[in-house]
Amino acid sequence: MRRLLVLLAAVAGILLATAGPAAAHAGGLVATDARSQVVAITPQIPGLTVIAIEDGAKLRLTNHTSGPVTVRDLDRTVPAGGELTWADSRFAPEGKDLGAFRTVNWTVPLDAAGTAVTVAGVLTGEQAPNPLPWWALAIVSAVAVPVIARRLHRADLLLAAAGAIAMAASITHVLGSTLAVESAPLLGTFLSAAGINLLAWPLLLGGAVVALRGRPAGLLAVCAGAALTAVFVLPDVTSFHRAVLPFAGPPLVERVLVVLALGLGAGVAVAGASVLRRLAQRAAVVAEVPS
Repeated sequence: MRRLLVLLAAVAGILLATAGPAAAHAGGLVATDARSQVVAITPQIPGLTVIAIEDGAKLRLTNHTSGPVTVRDLDRTVPAGGELTWADSRFAPEGKDLGAFRTVNWTVPLDAAGTAVTVAGVLTGEQAPNPLPWWALAIVSAVAVPVIARRLHRADLLLAAAGAIAMAASITHVLGSTLAVESAPLLGTFLSAAGINLLAWPLLLGGAVVALRGRPAGLLAVCAGAALTAVFVLPDVTSFHRAVLPFAGPPLVERVLVVLALGLGAGVAVAGASVLRRLAQRAAVVAEVPS
């Protein structure tokens, strides 16, 4: 058990040490307090479209005109029939602290076969949520699992169930993060978003099945998977603080998923040591009873 705890602590340390890059969601998206959109293309050119995707983190230009279109600042030319997706600090919401409901206009100049074209857009600030209730829910969840486990004879079943819920929340969270990305291949984005969960999910699922049969090894796997789930979802607590989330669904759902993955994952990991110790003590007592 000590070796497991040391291993988990080492993994947690490595993940926390690399929390910078991990803070970015799938596709490099991050939670922000603003979103960006295109409001006008002047003059309008038949066949030329420019739209904001991923809440304005990127623009996508589609050229269905008969000539090339150049993004002047990038010095990138899109041939007829081509498409270009790019990010730019002028229109991207990342790092913009506008204040709720305030707006900032931006423009991107184009050249459509010799015709000067201006893409105009607006960044709009949104009201950030109060993070305290979400942190409270995560902490209550993390504390409730060990407390309730101490009162149950079959606490291993509680931990298996809580671990399964944390796993389901983690999977849904990763799927939602993947589907929010429009500028990268789906499979690669999913694998990137899943990360170490590709190890944690089998541990949780397989461990829960084995734990239901009353075997301590199953509970050990559940605890390991739960700890990894809680550590890996830590960077996503930005969803408690930010208004615009890189998630293909309501922000409320994303915050609930992070609470479940973090709170239940941590609770199972913390409770695991004492429950495993009790299982071992019972097994020793049974072994000592003469048949």
